[in-house]
Amino acid sequence: MKSLLPLLLVSATALLAEPVTVRESVILKAERAAISIKAGTEVELVARDGDSVTIRYRNVTGRIPANKLAEAAAPVAPTKAETKPPAATKPAAPVPAPRPPQTTYGKAVQKAKDNAAAHDKNVVKSDDEILK
Repeated sequence: MKSLLPLLLVSATALLAEPVTVRESVILKAERAAISIKAGTEVELVARDGDSVTIRYRNVTGRIPANKLAEAAAPVAPTKAETKPPAATKPAAPVPAPRPPQTTYGKAVQKAKDNAAAHDKNVVKSDDEILK
């Protein structure tokens, strides 16, 4: 008789469960299992308790925060702060000067870049019309 009571309780909660969608990825922690549930997955809502809910996913029942579920209620009207037009954009900050290299490798790379720039500056550029 005692073994029938939990079975009856589980079957009754299965009838009361409603399908809901998970809004954000969450870890479902059960007694001996932890399952990662991705956003957009449909689960069964078993019970609500303040800021947490009890859900069932793949025959594992556990608790997650209530704010991780997508609410099927009417859309919330935007607040006054959200309806305000965007402020004028600020001009971009100037790009800071590059820092000198700190490592031996960085110093070697910088020296190679400087030598290549000096070489390109010293190369004679032809004014010949044939090459143009």
